[in-house]
Amino acid sequence: MMPQQEANEPSKAQAGADYGKYEGETAYSYQQFEPPYQQPLREESASKLYPPAPDNTNLFRLIAFGMTLVALIVCAMICLLMVGGTGGWISFCAACLTIFIVGTVVIDKIK
Repeated sequence: MMPQQEANEPSKAQAGADYGKYEGETAYSYQQFEPPYQQPLREESASKLYPPAPDNTNLFRLIAFGMTLVALIVCAMICLLMVGGTGGWISFCAACLTIFIVGTVVIDKIK
């Protein structure tokens, strides 16, 4: 319980100069003639928005596919034209299988 106070008795608890004052910063709390570089930065202006990085996975897969085709053509020329015969066909089939496996793994791993 608080004690009662007489009408002519001075108040014990006096309100300070800052009583009722809003402590937050608003856009209107700065003077209009103050240059913008002297105003503190807000949190929104500190963060930047960057565009998403371009997705090049399809381009890399196309390049890997083109490299496998070039490797097949080179192996066909070496194995079939230079070696020739049955040994050329066997080495060409082995090269095709190897290039296919390597190309499939490379294209699958590109993400």
